[in-house]
Amino acid sequence: MNFVYENPQIEQTLTRSNEFDDLEDALKRLAELVPDFLGPEIRGRQMFCPGLDAAAPWLTRLLKLGDRPGERSNDNVCILATRFYGVGGHSKVASDISRLIGAERTTIVFTDLYRQLRPRDLVHGGLDASYAHRALMLLSAPTMLEKMIELYNLLAALRPTRIFLMGNHMDMVAVAGAWPFRSVVDYIHHADHMPTLGATLPWAAHADLTYTCHRACEAAGLHPLYSAMSLGELAHAEPRPPPGAARRFATCGAMHKYRQPARHRWVDFVIPALRRPGAELLHIGPYDEAFAAEVRGPLGEAGIDPDRYRFVGVLPDLRQALLDHGTDVYLASYPDSGGRANLEAMAAGLAPIVPVAEDLPPLMHFDLPLESWVRITDPARMDAAIARSLVLSAELRGADAHRALAAEFSRFEAFVTEPDQASRT
Repeated sequence: MNFVYENPQIEQTLTRSNEFDDLEDALKRLAELVPDFLGPEIRGRQMFCPGLDAAAPWLTRLLKLGDRPGERSNDNVCILATRFYGVGGHSKVASDISRLIGAERTTIVFTDLYRQLRPRDLVHGGLDASYAHRALMLLSAPTMLEKMIELYNLLAALRPTRIFLMGNHMDMVAVAGAWPFRSVVDYIHHADHMPTLGATLPWAAHADLTYTCHRACEAAGLHPLYSAMSLGELAHAEPRPPPGAARRFATCGAMHKYRQPARHRWVDFVIPALRRPGAELLHIGPYDEAFAAEVRGPLGEAGIDPDRYRFVGVLPDLRQALLDHGTDVYLASYPDSGGRANLEAMAAGLAPIVPVAEDLPPLMHFDLPLESWVRITDPARMDAAIARSLVLSAELRGADAHRALAAEFSRFEAFVTEPDQASRT
């Protein structure tokens, strides 16, 4: 198996010890590993954790959490996660699942592994405003082992007929707590370029949201389903500005997607785009003044009015925002591309330009079965990339391409609404 992450010390403790204090200490160290995964030797190069995954069955046996087999259906669904955030594809996927299942059949459970949430936040909808559900529950036990027991008992009481497992990278509470219910668990592989627990375990189904991740999981023999992601209604053909008209560009992503070290700066791809007469770029997503200065400074040095790079903040629906703002060209974040954001651009009838660092680690490369996007590695090629994007966008709004795109985006809805299709067997 390629792309394997190993941590022999923690693996040995979690799979051999029966001392609760030692296990609790190892679980804390495991949860604290995530910042280390941003290092260049791990990020984009390691994804599977078979040694750590083996701890889940061991811990459930040690805690006497017996198996709870069941028949998968959408009658009583649980979305199990560490927590969700206001932005990001992870949270959007959960929102789509809850929308497709419906509030009356959906319960959300947060392990709150890092103790960032408070029950009183529920009063004003601060934790659950974007999700259809009948109840949202936070685990509150004081230790991780006790959280596992709490989660097991909660799931046993809820008797879910389907569990969408969406824990953060090193959430052993979610993985071990769900393991006894594995016959009804769909593992949602959303952490696609860093180590993440649970990917190598035999759940009822293993769904890959991104195509690069899917190819790696398929090569590893995990029998994954490529579910892609849901994008809702596609844009229909609309008149576009004539050649030579002022163009409106857009990008979307969290700040870290634009700040990772790479051969070029993000702004190096922006400058040739904004040199076009009258062009402007809308930056959708969170930002702060430090990040704004990182962009505006080089633009001014290049003789471009920094105000033509407009920060519009977080918007609830990228696809709709691109349509509402009359966007002509979508420029993906660099050096980290946004998997879902690129798809939302396509759903808006735009063929995204995806800047790629040539030395990008293998798991970081954006890929898709469709060819409705433009790959670029050198800012000097931006003019050609823009021209190609405009051609592809026109084709994307045609009937044949529209049907192909609709078929690609229907994968996720079929995965969520048809549990039998998603079975490993």
